[in-house]
Amino acid sequence: MEQISSVTLPARGTPMSVAQALKLAISEAYKGASRASPNPLVGCVVLSPEGTFVSAGHHEFYGGPHAEVNAVKNLSEDELRGAHVIVTLEPCAHEGKTPSCAKMLAKMPIKKVTFGLIDPNPLVAGQGAEILKAAGIETEVFSSSDKQEQSEIQQALEEVAEVFLWNFRKRKVFVALKMASSLDGQVALKSGESQWITGPESREYVHYLRSCYDGVLVGKGTIEFDNPSLNIRHSSIQKINKVVVLDGEAELLPRFPELKLGQVHTAQNVFWCIAEEMKTEALKMVEGWEKAPQLIFVKTKVGGDLNLHELLSQLYVLGFRSVMVEGGAFTASSFVKENLVNRLYLFQAPHLMGAGGSRSWTETLRIEEMKNKIHLQDPRYKIFGNDFLITGRFQ
Repeated sequence: MEQISSVTLPARGTPMSVAQALKLAISEAYKGASRASPNPLVGCVVLSPEGTFVSAGHHEFYGGPHAEVNAVKNLSEDELRGAHVIVTLEPCAHEGKTPSCAKMLAKMPIKKVTFGLIDPNPLVAGQGAEILKAAGIETEVFSSSDKQEQSEIQQALEEVAEVFLWNFRKRKVFVALKMASSLDGQVALKSGESQWITGPESREYVHYLRSCYDGVLVGKGTIEFDNPSLNIRHSSIQKINKVVVLDGEAELLPRFPELKLGQVHTAQNVFWCIAEEMKTEALKMVEGWEKAPQLIFVKTKVGGDLNLHELLSQLYVLGFRSVMVEGGAFTASSFVKENLVNRLYLFQAPHLMGAGGSRSWTETLRIEEMKNKIHLQDPRYKIFGNDFLITGRFQ
C-alpha cells in the first residue's frame, strides 16, 4: 500500500492528458488508505472542455462522500458544462450508505466520463456506465495507444484497489505479510527475540501500513517474546485497529489481561484463535472475566496446526476484508507455504544475524527445484533510513 503523505495538485488551468489525470486520480485515491475499508480506494479528477485541470477528490472514509462527489462539490454548473470526469473505478450505480455517483453525474452538464476499472461489485458491474450513457454522457474505460503507458496505468489501477478487487473476485480476505529481516533473511534469534531489527523510519511506516488493513495478525510466539501493543502509533493517523492472535492450544490466553495487548485494546477488537478441540477448556479459562477477547475456534490439520484457510474464512464472515501478518517466523512461513499471501512488505536492515543462531521467515517452506521458486510480481523498492523495503504481489 503506497503512502502518499501529500500530493501537490496542479494549478487550476494546467493542461493535462487523460493519462496524466488518471495517474493523479490514483495518487488522490491513496489518501483514503487508512479509512475507506471496506470500500475501495477511489480518486477522481475533473478536466475542463479544453483539457485543463479543474479539481480533484478522493473517497475519504467509509460512509462518507465518494471521490466523484468530493471532486465536483464546489464546482458551479458553468464550470461543469462540457467537463471530462476521470475516475479510477466505475461510478457506483447502487444506493448504499451514500447516493449513486453515476446517477449524480448523470444529472450534471458534463460531457464525458472515463474510468480506469469496471467495478466487480455485482451491484455496479457495468450498470454505472449504462446510467451515464442513458443520460447522453460519453462513457469509456481508459485505454492508451502507448502499450507501455497502458500497462503501467493498468497495474497502478489494479494495485490501488487490490484489496477490494480480491474481496469481490474471490470472496476472501486479502492477506499482506510484513517482515523485518537482516540481510541474510533472519527475523528473530532462536530464543524468539526480534526487537528491533529495523530502524525508527521503517517502524513508523509499519504503523501507516497497519492503518491500511482491517487487522494485524500474529502468532503466539510474537506475543510471548515481544509482548507488543500492536496498535497504531503514527503522528498523523488516529485509528483504532483490530488484532488477531494465533494460539492453537490456548497457552497464552490466561495471560491476556496482563499483556500489553490486553491493556491497550478493547476486548472486542482482539480475536484469539484457538483449536476447535480446545473450545471447552478455553471457555472455562475466560469464564467470569470482565474483559475477554473474542474467541475463534478453528479446525486443525493433521499435526495440530490451525487450518489457516478455515481461519481466513471465519474472519471474512466476521467482517474482515484484509489482514496484515506481522509474524513470527513460523506464522509468516506457514502463510507463504499455504499460498495465502497476496502482498509482501519485506524490510531489510544492513546487518547479519547468522542462520546458525536465528530464524528465517521461510523456515517451513521447502522448494525442491528452481523452476518452482515463488516469484514476487511487480516489485517496488523504497529506502527508510538505513533500511531497504521491497514490496510486490505473490498472487
